[in-house]
Amino acid sequence: KVGSMSDLIKVNHIIYCPFTGLGLYNGYRGDKWLKNRIAIFKNFVVPSLLNQTNQNFILMVSWRSEERTNPVVQEFKNYLKHTLLRQVVFTYDGILFWDDKYKKDEAEARLKNSLKRTLPEIAKYIDSGCEWILWTLQPSDDVYLCDVVEKIQKYFLENPEMQAVGFSKGYIMRYDNKEISNYNPTTNPPFFTIKFPREIFLNPEKHYEYISIKHDV
Repeated sequence: KVGSMSDLIKVNHIIYCPFTGLGLYNGYRGDKWLKNRIAIFKNFVVPSLLNQTNQNFILMVSWRSEERTNPVVQEFKNYLKHTLLRQVVFTYDGILFWDDKYKKDEAEARLKNSLKRTLPEIAKYIDSGCEWILWTLQPSDDVYLCDVVEKIQKYFLENPEMQAVGFSKGYIMRYDNKEISNYNPTTNPPFFTIKFPREIFLNPEKHYEYISIKHDV
């Protein structure tokens, strides 16, 4: 829901965090690695979510199917539900965007399978009167400024013709000494939001076609 910006209960905003399932190692390097990754999320990402000036969003975290029975993941899920005090959704059928670490045919098959299995689960959490869905990528080791949810929703409200927005610059920090440097990559970094019509977002085939129409800006 967009909340204080307007009475647009016609919009749901999903903050999407792909935790495992990405890349040739399937984004998983053992439980020791996973525990460290979760610690980073708790120490940095969770405070950035808790301090958002607009709290009207759903946090969705996706995993490989193997994590469904992993006690480390289930403990993390309970932690988030008690800490964030909002809707937290865990899914276990892979990531929901194109993984360029695979050849085209395999990447296409993986994505289509993930969409087919996952979107019906997400549908349970979408408001019945929702017409639009904002889909913001939240990497598990990156944070946004405290007003980014508010800014994103305001941007689409004021620019209804736009289908996507992204952040091209930021900062990068060393974990050990908190040293900060400018982050200004030459390619599009993965900090984007896509606006979907509800009917397209929840339909696996249409969703796939919609996100396939993309250009580097």
